[in-house]
Amino acid sequence: MKEVSNLLRLAYLELLNPLVLEGVTIPVLDEMVNPNQQIATYRASQAYILITDQNEVETSNNFSTFRQTATISLDIITKFPNGSGSRLASEMISDKIQTQINLLNGQSINIDNSVIQVLSTTKVASTSFVEPGQSLVVFRKRITFSHIIIQS
Repeated sequence: MKEVSNLLRLAYLELLNPLVLEGVTIPVLDEMVNPNQQIATYRASQAYILITDQNEVETSNNFSTFRQTATISLDIITKFPNGSGSRLASEMISDKIQTQINLLNGQSINIDNSVIQVLSTTKVASTSFVEPGQSLVVFRKRITFSHIIIQS
């Protein structure tokens, strides 16, 4: 059996790509930004999403399958020139992500030759940060989702 959290991470990448808002495709990246990656310009910001964390816990044995809890965290990054911008862009991206992630509820997903069934999805945390720099100000929103999953 493959790790459920890794399978869920792959499902996120598939579900969220492409993430399109107002005609702009926001890249969803796995942990880091490739220097060759094209970063979107959304509402006057450089915008992208990083899948930054994952973990899983085995919660019960249903005789033939294991029920597990897996969490995934996403960082929504919007960078503006100093003195401009707001949280609005990252909040709008967050709203779109939450709509997409809720589509996982009750779904069986075939990823990397394994099947997982998402029994429930819950947003467990949402935090916003402002990171001022010399030439840019970064608005970062981190959201974490918890999923109860059965792998078959």
